[in-house]
Amino acid sequence: MTTAIREPVNVPKIEEWVRSTIHIGETGIICPIPDHEDMYCPHCTWNEELEAAAAAEEPMTYPDQYMDFDPDTGEYHDPYDYSFDNDLTPTTFGYWAVTGDGELQKARVTINKTDLSIARSVTPKPGDEVSRIARRLASALAIPQSKAIAYCDIGTMLSKYEQLRPLLEVGAFSFEHLRVLADCLFGVTDDHRLEVGDEIAGLLYPQRPSQAVPGTRTLRRKVTDIVDRIQPTARPADPEELGIAPPPQAQLCFDVDTRSPERTVFHITMPADEGIGFLRIVDAVADAHDTTRAKALTELVHGQARNVSVTLNCYRNLDTAETHLESTGLDRVATKRWLARVTDLCIAGHSEIEGYRNSDHQRATIAGVDGTCRFPGCDAPAATAQIDHVTKYDGGGKTATWAEQSLCPACHSLKTRGLWDVTRNPDGSCWWTSIADGHTVVDTPTGPLADACLTFDTRLHRKRKALTEHNALRLEHREKTRAAAAKVEAQAVPF
Repeated sequence: MTTAIREPVNVPKIEEWVRSTIHIGETGIICPIPDHEDMYCPHCTWNEELEAAAAAEEPMTYPDQYMDFDPDTGEYHDPYDYSFDNDLTPTTFGYWAVTGDGELQKARVTINKTDLSIARSVTPKPGDEVSRIARRLASALAIPQSKAIAYCDIGTMLSKYEQLRPLLEVGAFSFEHLRVLADCLFGVTDDHRLEVGDEIAGLLYPQRPSQAVPGTRTLRRKVTDIVDRIQPTARPADPEELGIAPPPQAQLCFDVDTRSPERTVFHITMPADEGIGFLRIVDAVADAHDTTRAKALTELVHGQARNVSVTLNCYRNLDTAETHLESTGLDRVATKRWLARVTDLCIAGHSEIEGYRNSDHQRATIAGVDGTCRFPGCDAPAATAQIDHVTKYDGGGKTATWAEQSLCPACHSLKTRGLWDVTRNPDGSCWWTSIADGHTVVDTPTGPLADACLTFDTRLHRKRKALTEHNALRLEHREKTRAAAAKVEAQAVPF
């Protein structure tokens, strides 16, 4: 198995986030071959000869080892020329891995395009009756009425967000992805729709060759953040907003079903952030006592869960006050509640230590950058994942934040067994290559710290903010001093 890391030369100090890290390295297309610099390699940095050829509209010829081989024609072709395959849509920087030319990828793209076509064809009119349309479609398509309504919602979303249609027509996004978009965008009003749509288009546009499609949970989180930033009133209801009754599914409730003589069933509903803490505590007890979640909860209730500690990491942007619990964004009320529970603060950054096991500081940084398991398409949370040395530790791998990644146990096993090769680039992206068929997928970090980079623009903004606050206090103090002096002068008794 071959693994490689292109290490950064300089590791700057982190100043932007509490419990944070920075995104190191170049942006754009990065060659998967470590330390590779070849003017004929289309993955390496764009050079003057390539630029001159492009300006003259002349084709650039690459040696065969840097060309993609088409088994159907027996010919080599430019890896960035998509004219050979109509299923691939040309993009400036890359394409989605699922739109590759393998049989499975083609089947998946066909299914996705079919779902998109169905949604467009069943787009309802505003005055159509929901129940009548749902029953007709359910009967015609042999699907549940709930899925029929979902098709209608997706069709309505497509009719309102024209800029998303060409990106979705590539066929990279499944029915579940389309449903996430429809669920998150229906509340956006006409005056914000164009801005929101343009932001969402950025999520649907691949930035790298063979990039992995984000999971549905990751997509929902990112879309929700965009809507909340541009039109907060269109964001899903805050379950704890003062003066607003939360929907039933978001209320804190505890129901007990004792109808069975053999068992008792508990139904607990709580906000997502509280659920994270609840599960982490129960799972920690279950792991420590080698038991099930149900037995672990029972031991907690009876006070038998001793010598078990749980660490939850909150990440807070010092400029915007944006706060995440693990990889879940927190609203204003939840932020206040979780910050009140904080016991330790630190400014995280890249680090390297001796030995195999990571420090708590490193684990928090890696999880904050990754967000989820780094295997392409896996949405398992990074906070509960295992830390993987991209290059095996006994093969020279380093215990360093820039040389490791988060992998859930199942995906970690695939890599450990040698079924996938991994190349990590300095910008945090990873090239995953299947040993079985040789195809490569690119995965990028999605955590709250993935883009936590201190730029000169951010630095200038901070300096201006600090200067403004300083002068405001200075002017306020001067006005108070003048007012006090004038008062004393007015009350002075003449000699």
